[in-house]
Amino acid sequence: MNWRAGPRALRAVPGGRGAPQRAMHRVVSSRKRATSCRPSVGAPPSPSVRVCSSNRPGWRTDAHQNALARQAPSSLPPSICNRRQFSSLQPPRLAHEWVVGGKVVPSAQMDERAVSQDNEVIVFLHGLLGNAKNLRTPAKKLTQQLPHVTALLLDIRGHGNSSSVQSQFAQPHNFHTCVEDVVHTLSDLGLTGTNSPSAICGHSLGGRIALQYSHSLQSTQQQLMGGEVLEPPKQTWVLDSVPGRADPSVHHVLTTISSLPTPIPSKGWLIDTLVKEHRMSKGVAMWIASNLKDRGDKSFEWVFDLSIANELVANFNTQNLTELIHDVTTAGDDTDHHASTVQLVMAGQNKLWSEEIVEELRSIPSFQRTPPSFHMHRLDKAGHWVHVDDLEGLLKLMVTGLR
Repeated sequence: MNWRAGPRALRAVPGGRGAPQRAMHRVVSSRKRATSCRPSVGAPPSPSVRVCSSNRPGWRTDAHQNALARQAPSSLPPSICNRRQFSSLQPPRLAHEWVVGGKVVPSAQMDERAVSQDNEVIVFLHGLLGNAKNLRTPAKKLTQQLPHVTALLLDIRGHGNSSSVQSQFAQPHNFHTCVEDVVHTLSDLGLTGTNSPSAICGHSLGGRIALQYSHSLQSTQQQLMGGEVLEPPKQTWVLDSVPGRADPSVHHVLTTISSLPTPIPSKGWLIDTLVKEHRMSKGVAMWIASNLKDRGDKSFEWVFDLSIANELVANFNTQNLTELIHDVTTAGDDTDHHASTVQLVMAGQNKLWSEEIVEELRSIPSFQRTPPSFHMHRLDKAGHWVHVDDLEGLLKLMVTGLR
């Protein structure tokens, strides 16, 4: 993620409001996907959960092997079959909101709202230091153009309205526990079995979590309460999540705001301090200031939990996106699982997309096959906030892919 985006990034990150109060139990789907050949994930956790991660080195070129050597190891064990212990603590439900037919529907009203029987659910996950409202606009536009799609926007742990319950999120704060949060929330909302979300879409950090979610559902088996299973999504949309370590600009932002005294006296003071003392662009400073909430005494505090954010960023170098994409898109090659299609959207103005990284991704077999199950798209005029800088281009891709 590159935080040196222009001032337009400001529009992407308004502050989150309105914690959910009740679950949605009656989202009905006509999708008839078989569950007998799919893995399942959920709560309560079993004593041990089998994790199978394929590691077939034959598809890698020498250049790819060299690139992987410079990356951190995959977030899942490389052996064909291992066992992983899920947390014994049930995480709190993530704060969320619904978008139906281009309109935001508070979660508390979803019990009373009839959802069309042929609706499918797509889950949206925001980026670091953001919240669910960041993705409201693309969710509204998408559900307007695709009336059969309902969007569920989640605040990941330590962010937005999920930060108000941050003390309930057990450590460690990593991609696996973020996936457990999503799984528990979907289970709690009744989005299991044939009602399982058909797609998941994440921006930046959210894209990493989305990919880990799809990988986990394909490689683990965990029984949900009541015997239901959570099926892997048919499509995983990853918006400008660049493989490798976090960009230094991310650490600069986190280090800077972590060093500021709290409470923050005013938004004006924060912007002025970031621009003059820490040499940040005014656009980025204004975006950071949009993540403040009023304490009620004319001072402000962050809407996110910095300790959780810092720990999540520290996990970037433990996740190998290339391996995850390979496994997710080739899961059906030698197992009973159905491969999920991964749609990677790259920002043309993000200089972190080096030729080496792009070529490494193109070497994945699922990109080369016909038809491909791994697609790479480039939005030439977009910076890191692709859903802001080229919303029309992104919607065109998503409408075509999800239709």
